[in-house]
Amino acid sequence: MSWPIKFRAMSFAVTMGVTVTETVMGSIPIALVLWYFDIASSRRILEVVVVIVAAVSLSISIYSHVRPAHFPRRASGETIL
Repeated sequence: MSWPIKFRAMSFAVTMGVTVTETVMGSIPIALVLWYFDIASSRRILEVVVVIVAAVSLSISIYSHVRPAHFPRRASGETIL
């Protein structure tokens, strides 16, 4: 049975929110090190972090909400030994 679109949208939004938060929290230490050692400007770091956060969050959220393919438990004609 399938969820109504309202519940699917809410589930996707919650998953996106959680993954965005986790990805941002994980990228903050790396961004601070890059900024502190003057490896990249703060604007460049922000641009890269936004792209990485969007890509990671979308890939996790979409993958977790795509319905898995239905595979039969056994192929037809298969015997159990």
